[in-house]
Amino acid sequence: MSNELLVIFYILATLAVAYLWFYPKVIGENVKLMAWMDILVTGIPLAISALLFWESNPPLRLLFFDLNWFFFTLIAMFAIELPIFILYLRARGLSEKYWAMFRIAPKGSPDAAWASASVESVERQLNDTRWDGLRTRAAKTFLLVGSNIMILFGTGFLVLVGDNQWASYGLIHILLIFVFWFLLRQSVRLVADAPEEALDEMMLELRNRSYVVAFRWLTTLVALGVTALMIFAVISDFQPGSDGFNYALNPTWPQVQAVFWLYFAYMLMLPSMALISLGLKSERKKS
Repeated sequence: MSNELLVIFYILATLAVAYLWFYPKVIGENVKLMAWMDILVTGIPLAISALLFWESNPPLRLLFFDLNWFFFTLIAMFAIELPIFILYLRARGLSEKYWAMFRIAPKGSPDAAWASASVESVERQLNDTRWDGLRTRAAKTFLLVGSNIMILFGTGFLVLVGDNQWASYGLIHILLIFVFWFLLRQSVRLVADAPEEALDEMMLELRNRSYVVAFRWLTTLVALGVTALMIFAVISDFQPGSDGFNYALNPTWPQVQAVFWLYFAYMLMLPSMALISLGLKSERKKS
């Protein structure tokens, strides 16, 4: 089997699982969550291609052009998925609901694309007791501490291993990120991701406070990243042979993944983390 056909094969296999089982059975009619999950679905063939072709980097033929493994997989994934995606939305009667997310909508509207939870899903969660085990003080503490340890450990591990057989841990790391993201959202009853219409005045104030805290944490994380980059540049300038303008950065694919998923994970989780943190502080003051 040629490399091109191999890529097409696992793209089709990924899409078959996604559109025949994952989207209809797990996601259902939650089009906002479907839009977010499509990022993960797209990432699966890219991760497989990276494992197969990162070192050899063979040219892959797409019609009249030779591309590397990344662009070939990305373009082929888009070309194959687009008609399947449109057909799936029409077959499930979700077209209007899905595209409504990306229209200009009034502030706070549940149709705004930023809101990853709908009014209906939040209202169900506020009355749902199935996940109450995640809402105890001990469970919240575990989720808050455990999610941060998981993110930081995975990032450090992928940076240190460089490019060898242990780099496949990256797939486990991505899976754990989405598992903790799901559990954190259930723990706070989707309040951190809820539109205004789904919350009363007290919950809305708490949600807004959590976003201020999350913004400060994310700002700190970004500041640490750019500061580290500046320190690297300054140190490089003092090295023998440095011209003060060009810097030798040769990150491996796992190291690039480590940095990407570090920031992506915190972008997903920080609102829920902040909400849990505020709740724990409030409980400590009361006790």
